[in-house]
Amino acid sequence: MKYALTMCILGICVLLLSANITWAGEYFYLFLMEEGKPIYGYRVLETYKEDVFLGKVEAIKKWIILSKSTLYISKDQYLFPVKDSKILDRANGVVLFLIDLSQKVERDFSLDKVIIDQDIKKMINNKQRLLSKIEEIFPSPLKERTTIASKAEDINLLALAKNYETMGQTQKAIEIYEEILKKNTFSFEIISKIASLYYKSGNFNKAKEYIQRLPKSEDNLKKIIGISVAERKFEDALTLLNSGDLQDKGYLHYTKGIIFYLMNRRDEAYKELIELKKVDSKLADSLRDLLR
Repeated sequence: MKYALTMCILGICVLLLSANITWAGEYFYLFLMEEGKPIYGYRVLETYKEDVFLGKVEAIKKWIILSKSTLYISKDQYLFPVKDSKILDRANGVVLFLIDLSQKVERDFSLDKVIIDQDIKKMINNKQRLLSKIEEIFPSPLKERTTIASKAEDINLLALAKNYETMGQTQKAIEIYEEILKKNTFSFEIISKIASLYYKSGNFNKAKEYIQRLPKSEDNLKKIIGISVAERKFEDALTLLNSGDLQDKGYLHYTKGIIFYLMNRRDEAYKELIELKKVDSKLADSLRDLLR
């Protein structure tokens, strides 16, 4: 019985965290934007180059049709404009996208509000071949490139860290990212990377420590709340939820409902369900299924 309850809690925490945490080293998306609003989204694949991503040719075709649209890639909670693109693999419809790292703006919309094409199977299956093609296109450092690390030594460290990350050697990647951070104390991209890797390794305390070094934002607050739930620090999570800093009322009532459920405070969980119905019927259905 105790084991079953533990697994249930873990399952709920995974659902809660996966719905709201998008960190560097995880998923990246290309958005077609019109008047600052996302119209379509496509999952893209990161490479060992900080400003280069692999994506689908369908995004380019859609962009051409929608004459008023612009292309942005979502990375580390920010949007970066696409400044160039090249067809990398015509047979499989794979395009290389180059972003301008110096022109970032904070992403102010939720991913679950946009229709996103998540299928990147062909890119994953051909990743090594595609990466070798990138070396052919960019044999030397990219012109006009703005990177996290300004020195050649740091660029080499960054490439090494990303290589360890790709191979799944999380601790080694963390050590190198932390070495880079010593020279670039206020690099929010590196801080976010480290937080993500600590979270993946299950070290929630360290993940939270690094998140708290990032600029205050709703997304970062949600991450800390999610970690508090995963650690079963329910009162801490409720304190943050009741702070008045969250504008996303759907997330607010949904998360409080789950927490009250885990604390066996069913009456309060149902009160959150009632409030949730007023702002997000889809999330309300999900919470109702849990409370039954």
